[in-house]
Amino acid sequence: MLLVALLAPPVGLTALAASLPPAGAPTEAGMGMRARALARQIHEDGPETTVHALDTSKSWPQLRRAVAAGWDGWVTLVPELIAHVDDPTARSLRTALRQALPRNPHAVLSVVDPGNGPLLGAGALCTPHGMSTRWRTSSIRAISMVHDIHLTHQVTDCTAALSLSGSTATGRADSGT
Repeated sequence: MLLVALLAPPVGLTALAASLPPAGAPTEAGMGMRARALARQIHEDGPETTVHALDTSKSWPQLRRAVAAGWDGWVTLVPELIAHVDDPTARSLRTALRQALPRNPHAVLSVVDPGNGPLLGAGALCTPHGMSTRWRTSSIRAISMVHDIHLTHQVTDCTAALSLSGSTATGRADSGT
């Protein structure tokens, strides 16, 4: 009994330490802004005003990192914002979604346009152009694990986009030559 009482605190602390993110890993608390607060701002002020506020506060890099990490709350904000940003910002948001695809395929596929539109369609998000072969393989594997009847079209379209361009993944960006 005494042995259990003496070992319980270290075991509990070990379990707590194992559940914490590794040192240096990004956490939402360390970002300075939260997905819920940004969602509220979009709802209350509108996406145009929110985009302007993100521009003014230079918060796009934080938002892109959170999206690229595959954090659900952040990924779901992209469709509301992307239609109101300039082309370079839209490209960077699509790239962040592409980076998140193997990490959180369900969240990314949930924002894929089932009509395959130019901003968030599978043709724009699921192309391996400029991404590594490892990303493509990981994305295909991750997408194949999504079994949600509401995402059937997105899974099919994204898998097709990744399969059609299987020979174009180079591991580096295309130089255009």
